[in-house]
Amino acid sequence: MERHQELCADAVDPLDIAEVLERSGIGPGAAGRYRHADVFSLAEEMYARVPRRAVAPARSESPWRRRARPALAIAGWLLGVALLLWALSAALGLHVPLGARIAAYAAAVALVLGRGAPLWRRALLALGLGSLLALVQGVGPPQIALTAAAGLADWCARWFRHIGWGHSLARSAREFRSRMRPVLPATAGLFLAVLAGLTVAASALPRGEGGLTAGAGTGAAWLSQGLAGTALLFTLLLWHCGRQRAALLALAGCCLSAGIARAIPAAHADVSGWACGLTAVLLLPYAWVTLLSPTSHRAPGGPSARDA
Repeated sequence: MERHQELCADAVDPLDIAEVLERSGIGPGAAGRYRHADVFSLAEEMYARVPRRAVAPARSESPWRRRARPALAIAGWLLGVALLLWALSAALGLHVPLGARIAAYAAAVALVLGRGAPLWRRALLALGLGSLLALVQGVGPPQIALTAAAGLADWCARWFRHIGWGHSLARSAREFRSRMRPVLPATAGLFLAVLAGLTVAASALPRGEGGLTAGAGTGAAWLSQGLAGTALLFTLLLWHCGRQRAALLALAGCCLSAGIARAIPAAHADVSGWACGLTAVLLLPYAWVTLLSPTSHRAPGGPSARDA
């Protein structure tokens, strides 16, 4: 109880404690030394004996509005940057260097990132998302659609975490995973469907630097857009579900692969989107296991943080 004081004080139910105990290597043998038959029985006693941390009274604002406000802020700032870059490229014929595009997107993300993580991690997330958005799809309609969808990805990640909190009363980790298993593909499907709609709407704009042509693009370009969106979504899912280090590592891998692909002579912008997205696809098994774990849906602020 002394070693896991913070965990017990923030736990929503004994299942939270049992999950962490098992991950730390405590099995039936170790539980037996504390006169318990299994880890779950030990977790129940720890949950009963450690007082819950005092939580602030819930705010009257609805969970939907709390999730929509940061999502709209992210979409608004990033879309503003994308439209400015498109105007400079398509209307004025100016070439905006890659470094300037990365800095512009990173600054927009940094302006709207909330608290809840160390400053250096938030700075790395802003830089990583800025690099991802600047490296894939160049400047043009696909880029405008992808930046607008970044706000939706943030909303979907918060909604997924909220659904996880709603299932926190599951009687076991297996039951929790069973309840959450259809939610993850539904979240990804919703995001990709809206991203496709945004791309169709944005394709009416004149092309910019390295984007799809006006009208419909090739199948490879559409798949590249979807893969890049998948990388964006799963990064934010990991981030909002408390796996910030994994989110940053995944983002770094996606940006590195996209940068390498972009450096290939005569490579089209679609290639960087393919490389970025395929890297994200390789991380799907880890994301699947991690995002369906009950420990990915605990918030340090207690039950009042469920709707954050």
